[in-house]
Amino acid sequence: MVRLQLTVNRRPISVEIEEGATLLDLLRDKLGLMGAKNGCGKGHCGACTVIVDGEARRSCIVKAERCRGADVLTVEGLAEGDRLHPVQEAFIRAGAIQCGFCTPGMIMSTVALLRRNPDPSEAEVKDGLRHNLCRCTGYASILRAVRLAAALLRGDQAAVAILATVGGRGGVGSSAPRVGAVDRVTGRPMFADDLTRPGMVHGKLLFSTHPHAEIRSIDTAGAKAAPGVLAVMTAEDIPGRKIFGLLFKQQPVLCSDRVLHLGDPIAVVIAETEAQASSALGLIEVGYRPLPAVFSPEEALAEGAPVLHEEGNVMHRVEVRRGDVEAGFARAEVIVEGDYTSPMIEHAYLEPESALAEPDGDGGVVIWTASQGSWSFREMLAASLALPEEKVRVVYTPCGGGFGGKEEPTVQIHCALAAMRLGRPVKMTLTREESILMSTKRHPEKIHMRHGATRDGRLVTMEARIVCDTGAYASLGKPVVFRSAVVSSGPYDIPNVHSTAVGVYTNNPVGGAFRGFGSTQVSFASEVQMDKLARALGLDPLELRRRNALRQGGQTATGQVLGPGTNYLGTLEAVAGRLAGLKARAAAAAAPGRRIGLGVASAYKNVGIGTGKHDGAGAVVGLTEAGRLQVRIGATDMGQGSDTVMAQLAAEVTGIHFGLVDVLSSDTALCPDGEETTASRQTYITGNAVVQAAEAFLGRVAEFAGPGSKVDGDAVVVGSRREGLAELAGRAKAAGRRLEGESFYLAPTTYPLRETADQQPGDDPRLWDVHFAYCYGAQAAVVSVDVATGEVEVIEVVAAHDVGRAINPEGVRGQMEGGIMMGLGYALSEQVELDHGRIVSDNLQKLRVPRIGVTPAMDVVIIETPEPGGPFGAKGMGELATNPTAPAIINAIRDAVGSHIDDLPATREKVLAEIKGKEGKRPCSS
Repeated sequence: MVRLQLTVNRRPISVEIEEGATLLDLLRDKLGLMGAKNGCGKGHCGACTVIVDGEARRSCIVKAERCRGADVLTVEGLAEGDRLHPVQEAFIRAGAIQCGFCTPGMIMSTVALLRRNPDPSEAEVKDGLRHNLCRCTGYASILRAVRLAAALLRGDQAAVAILATVGGRGGVGSSAPRVGAVDRVTGRPMFADDLTRPGMVHGKLLFSTHPHAEIRSIDTAGAKAAPGVLAVMTAEDIPGRKIFGLLFKQQPVLCSDRVLHLGDPIAVVIAETEAQASSALGLIEVGYRPLPAVFSPEEALAEGAPVLHEEGNVMHRVEVRRGDVEAGFARAEVIVEGDYTSPMIEHAYLEPESALAEPDGDGGVVIWTASQGSWSFREMLAASLALPEEKVRVVYTPCGGGFGGKEEPTVQIHCALAAMRLGRPVKMTLTREESILMSTKRHPEKIHMRHGATRDGRLVTMEARIVCDTGAYASLGKPVVFRSAVVSSGPYDIPNVHSTAVGVYTNNPVGGAFRGFGSTQVSFASEVQMDKLARALGLDPLELRRRNALRQGGQTATGQVLGPGTNYLGTLEAVAGRLAGLKARAAAAAAPGRRIGLGVASAYKNVGIGTGKHDGAGAVVGLTEAGRLQVRIGATDMGQGSDTVMAQLAAEVTGIHFGLVDVLSSDTALCPDGEETTASRQTYITGNAVVQAAEAFLGRVAEFAGPGSKVDGDAVVVGSRREGLAELAGRAKAAGRRLEGESFYLAPTTYPLRETADQQPGDDPRLWDVHFAYCYGAQAAVVSVDVATGEVEVIEVVAAHDVGRAINPEGVRGQMEGGIMMGLGYALSEQVELDHGRIVSDNLQKLRVPRIGVTPAMDVVIIETPEPGGPFGAKGMGELATNPTAPAIINAIRDAVGSHIDDLPATREKVLAEIKGKEGKRPCSS
């Protein structure tokens, strides 16, 4: 142990730490300062940034011993009492906070930057924040926040005025500040790994060393005898169900007889410290018999391939049929076809998976964790614990990003099992490497597409064959395969369609839910096809899309007749209206040795689960004794802003000020079930539940306060009498009345996919309603390509999306910007690289997640076409913005260099090869 003296947040500190500990260890474990986050432990994400002697430092790679006598400032030391630092205030007001996990590190880097450079250029801001990753915002709002903060620190009165205008009343249509923003900018402990309990112990998982093997033996004796070890558990120690899954109970909690990929856990070690648990893992001896493995769908489908599951290696198959495809191709005058590949992608949420479990003293257990649905986690936990569900309480902790990757458990079941066995609080947190190894991924797909059109640009037929690598287990693979099949035709009314999608088991990492959910992959292929077809026809790419656009009354490939709220054309026209300016700015960006290109793309995406499945959510809206309105919901806010939207809806309906609305979400003991936060469903589904519950609340208030009563901001007005909400709540309590409204909203009826989309006379067209709503979008991208290196710079993206009604415009803008940047990474850099099932890109740096330096200019256009049935006309759109970005960039690259890249990502090596292949053949447009 080593004793250090230093100053932390202006207070002298004397502390004893272990030799070799990092500054982050000192801050979090010794001083309880949880503002600095551990997102990677390698200095790759910047979430742990603090200021040391005036310089921004990533505390996870700074040895604590080197900070003797240092002056350390953390995010907790910025605010003065209730008065936020201008940088903190700017991040809130500029909408620069989504999940909030990266926020403290971003703020500290910004403070350090502005101290040395009070008026930085955008390039200087990007350089100053180059070590800080954000997966949610797309960085655009962070750049706005830094500019605003700089202006505030300089005393710019225009900037001060902005603080007074942002947010307004907080009802529908205003950019109200994000609920919980103050907690995020001040570093309050809130994420699961921030939580501690007296007597808490730690767990670590032992993972397989083979991608496919029989387990012959597991010897835990050495580990059990190791210092600090309290228990070593294997599958034999699971009292209940030994498998889990959101839709299909298939994946082992702990493997006992066979492993199917390198992310399969075999044992869990519980020890007094995390270091002791990690050390003991190496003492567990597992006897394996390696088995033949398959690492691609082609290998898995080959004759004689090892069979991975009882049903065979085909996980799922979906066919969509409309009209007569072959007759359509016979009529087509121009036909284009292509083969496309999209890579496996890591979610790369900044918060690694974590859980804290504690026995409740009454035979049950409480689990604090982030997820995308506490009730589904409760069911899986209870089943494995062999407990009634009411004995398991799942308390939602803010989610540091999810994007679909936290729909199923990782450490939660193991953590609860250990807590019940030991009778002590147990915490388990994955390292970044463990998270990448264990978590689900975006499915890689191979797609063949063929389109046929008449000379006047009318699409007459389309065929798609999609093969999807689902990895070792099904997870959410079946609906992903379904989505790929049904959306492959794009937002176009094509009379003849045949799309087939097949999901195949391999010994690769597990494919699961990921933003876009199977639509992202096929949107890339479909939209590049549209660009190729437009060129073959000699048509403007936007005009080709315009002529074939889905409209009200048009039919999707599944036969659904679209109703009001369909405004794909509006998104196209919005982009078209900005093309002249976009081209002018592109021309201004021209430089020697670089070629400029412009591309467009579109997409559409379902809202809600659909296909006849249950899709509902509950809400409770009531007055607390403090005179505040509490909204209790099951929806989980993982950064997309659902808590804020629900608070705004409640404020709008009740008339109570937004600042007096609190949201409690996804605590299974206190909140109604909201089902999964997935499929862009929560604004529509839970939003409607909140509206109905708020209306019921007003009814209770009217019954109690008297006829003609009206809620006005912070009081209830009856005639000339004004009664404060706290006073009203006190009177209600004294009278034994609860001023509370409750509702459960069930989505409009949908139906399963039918064998054919062709309707016959007399058929009820509603039977083809696979979904109750869709969102639509169009984008244009400008790129600059270095002809010597193949490097692609995305200069600007214009994005227009139909969101129904923007409940919170700043929040919608943030979702669109974040989606654009995620799509940019998908287009140009990101890929999970595998070597016989082993993940080569096993950290955030190797994954090549986009950093702030590559942020393009973003022109975001919000199209509001009210969706009948949506709350105030709103519908979800958190996923859609990712889908058009990659094909728009790829089409822009084609415009610049003369060739499409059909194999994502379009790395500089691939682009350079295309440039060299075109040299001397024909000139490239610019």
